[in-house]
Amino acid sequence: MQERQTQIFFGWWVLIAIGYSLFIGAGMIFYAMSVLLEALVATRGFSVAQISGANTMFLVVGGLAGIAVGELISRFDARYCIAFGSLFIAVIYYLLPAAQSLFTIYLAYAALGLGYAMTALVPATTLVARWFVRRRALAIALTQSGLSLGGIILTPYLARMLELDGMDAMRAPWALAVILFNIPLALILLRPTPQTMGLNPDGDGDNQQAENNTQTGFSAAEAMKSRFFRLSAAAAFLALMAQVGTIAHIFKWGLERAGDETAAITVALLAVCSLTGRLVCGAVLDRLNLFVFVLVIYALQATAMFGMAMVEGDLAVLLFTAFFGFTVGNILMSQPLLVASAFGVRDFPRILSVHQLAMNGGVALGPVAIGLMYDFGGGYGNAFVFVGLCSLAALVCLYAARDPLETASLN
Repeated sequence: MQERQTQIFFGWWVLIAIGYSLFIGAGMIFYAMSVLLEALVATRGFSVAQISGANTMFLVVGGLAGIAVGELISRFDARYCIAFGSLFIAVIYYLLPAAQSLFTIYLAYAALGLGYAMTALVPATTLVARWFVRRRALAIALTQSGLSLGGIILTPYLARMLELDGMDAMRAPWALAVILFNIPLALILLRPTPQTMGLNPDGDGDNQQAENNTQTGFSAAEAMKSRFFRLSAAAAFLALMAQVGTIAHIFKWGLERAGDETAAITVALLAVCSLTGRLVCGAVLDRLNLFVFVLVIYALQATAMFGMAMVEGDLAVLLFTAFFGFTVGNILMSQPLLVASAFGVRDFPRILSVHQLAMNGGVALGPVAIGLMYDFGGGYGNAFVFVGLCSLAALVCLYAARDPLETASLN
């Protein structure tokens, strides 16, 4: 018995595999959309607007596919979904350089959206929610750090290779190898629940908490009829629209308000502060009131955006970039925590997939909304005031939804 207690809890190995899957998805797909756009415009002769439509196709297909993935992993072992999705991504990576027409490029981006849905947040967060209860916030913070690291490490290297070798860089052995390595990692480490290995969530010696049971919680149909689901999904839509729209424009904003060198620093600073903020808050969030924490984060994001609407100069731009960056990772991290807290893990993947579809709507609309406000509404000053108000609207929606623990107590 003593020997069993000294073993490393297998859930930590699960987190490593999940973190790597998110690392690949973020670095080679999500954050890579911008560098692939530049490469396709340069090599295929299409306009930025035409290729930007492919990005929208990716987001729409990825969001809709997430619902199917949620249903799939509710019925079957999630590791097979992630393994097949990784193989699918590698095949599309190999085929995309051969795409010459706009139709085939859109088709490839739609396929990438499907592959991303099979390997990214819905299956990853579902596994975390099953393996961790007491330390769920820390576990999600650690795994979602893979998202930031993918953007910091893989995307810049891919951009450099695309600059040197054109679209053929997507067929490079290193690119295919880092994607395909996700397959054995998933098959070996991503066990569906701790119970399948004779373990309990968090490595606990007993299962006294009813919430640890994978059958505890609401059905998807019950959850989606609830006041909390509707209002929290609306809050997520508004918060992510404001956040992703700001991220998409932060480089150009830095150019206008400070200069070339400062603008270049803002991108890296944003990623570093997002990663740091997520890890710092994730380490203590399991001991805090989640509902109050998210309300505060929404308020801080709104404050950051109102400040970004007004400030100028190198120091002010960097300070508000860091301030905004601190909120970025925490908002994404908090969404599955709210869902799990309110509805349990019984139908978590199905519920989260629909919740994430609302988030994806905000992700897709955000850059467009700020772009339109910039062109026709008086520049970044008014645009950032607008998204700041969207963040406050997210706060109001979540406050009206009430504490997720109140919803959980009704089950």
